[in-house]
Amino acid sequence: MSSVRRSVLALNAMGAAAAAGFAVRGVLRPEYVQPNRSADPLASFWAASSAVRTAAVAVPLLVSLARGDRSTPTLLAIAGAVQLGDSLLGIQRRNPGMALAPAVMGALHLATTRRLAG
Repeated sequence: MSSVRRSVLALNAMGAAAAAGFAVRGVLRPEYVQPNRSADPLASFWAASSAVRTAAVAVPLLVSLARGDRSTPTLLAIAGAVQLGDSLLGIQRRNPGMALAPAVMGALHLATTRRLAG
């Protein structure tokens, strides 16, 4: 495996791990997701549901990237679509960090998918 390919796959893994980290942070501190607002039961619910979804995508992707198995392109495509969806939510919330980081990772996941498939 070339060093460029390893680096790209490592960037994808770091992005998936970062997404999982932010999801965990949201569960631990729901007000993190909604700055300038105190956490309420609804914010806690949405943070938990986001963490469940993120874990359901990030964990299999990280395992697949570590193993280098055939499911990696499919999981990258799913993760890319989820990240772009998260970016759209960030745009809707007018939260630049919530919009930009997922957009970049979504694009990277999808570009990597294309590269692995091609």
